[in-house]
Amino acid sequence: MSKRLEKLRREIDQLIEEKQSYHRAYYYVHLYSVSYFCVLLAKQRGLDADLAAASGMLHDIYQIDPGELEKHARKGAVKAEGILRQLGTYSDEEIEIIVHAVKYHSAKRKFHGPYDELLKDADVLSHCLYSPELSVSDKEHARFQKLKAELSLE
Repeated sequence: MSKRLEKLRREIDQLIEEKQSYHRAYYYVHLYSVSYFCVLLAKQRGLDADLAAASGMLHDIYQIDPGELEKHARKGAVKAEGILRQLGTYSDEEIEIIVHAVKYHSAKRKFHGPYDELLKDADVLSHCLYSPELSVSDKEHARFQKLKAELSLE
């Protein structure tokens, strides 16, 4: 992966480290797994893996800091844009792609652009593959079925 992605990961790692210890493991596992699934799906779908990975790392940024779940995708998009601009390693067009994906990643039943859909799918994979004993949520069921077919996971 690129140096700018590693720079972004270090920035997010710092935010995670500031959280209470029992939350750290969840954020590390979830953000990194979503980012990895983003890369897998980007390669499968012919999209830019670096931009996809960055969106995965940032998708729940608002939950980390300040830690709120309500409207975290929309609020997280604003925070993600600030982080990306502060890093100074992404173009305006790349920031727009990443921020848009973060903003709409919770709208699992709606269709948006290719990077938005990729992030939604990576988030679903992370949720659904975290524990084989957990059932798939209603809002993620149809998307997970399509992903299993796409990735030959049946």
